[in-house]
Amino acid sequence: MYTKESRIVGARENLSNYIEGEDVYNSLFLHIINDPTIEKELYQITVYEYRPDLISRDFYGSEDYLGILLVQVGLNLDQYTKGTVLSLIPKSTIDRVLANI
Repeated sequence: MYTKESRIVGARENLSNYIEGEDVYNSLFLHIINDPTIEKELYQITVYEYRPDLISRDFYGSEDYLGILLVQVGLNLDQYTKGTVLSLIPKSTIDRVLANI
């Protein structure tokens, strides 16, 4: 299983820090966030249709979390429509996981 380098590239939230090359499935981070017991919050898309970057900014406070949002939701761009309810891991939990990897 992939282990992150001791040096962080860019922001800590940058998903490339926790994935080996392009292999998103070889990731301890992915394994942790797919744990069914991890707490999640519901987020209904009401304004930012087709814009997961803006949803990331709205929910997490930063577009830096875009990769994390995309990996945990697993939707195609055309599925980010008004009324869609996303089940997202809270920022505090994501930050705690990232700090402990």
